[in-house]
Amino acid sequence: MIRLVASDIDGTIIGEENSLTPKNLKAIHDIKASNINFAICTGKPYAMVKKFCKELQARLWYFRKWKSNY
Repeated sequence: MIRLVASDIDGTIIGEENSLTPKNLKAIHDIKASNINFAICTGKPYAMVKKFCKELQARLWYFRKWKSNY
C-alpha cells in the first residue's frame, strides 16, 4: 500500500515557466483522491515554494545540510 508520494519541484512538477502543468496537477489530484499523501521535498526557501504548497494542499518537507566548520 502506498501512503506517501514525495516530489522535488524544479523540472519535476513545475515546468520551465515556473508553473504547475495541467498534466501534473491532474496526477497530483488523482494521488490525493486515492487517499495517498503528497509532499513537496526541496531545498528551496519556503517563500519560493509556498504558493505551490497552497495550490496543491501539499506538505513541505525540508532536509537541510547545516553549515559546518569542517
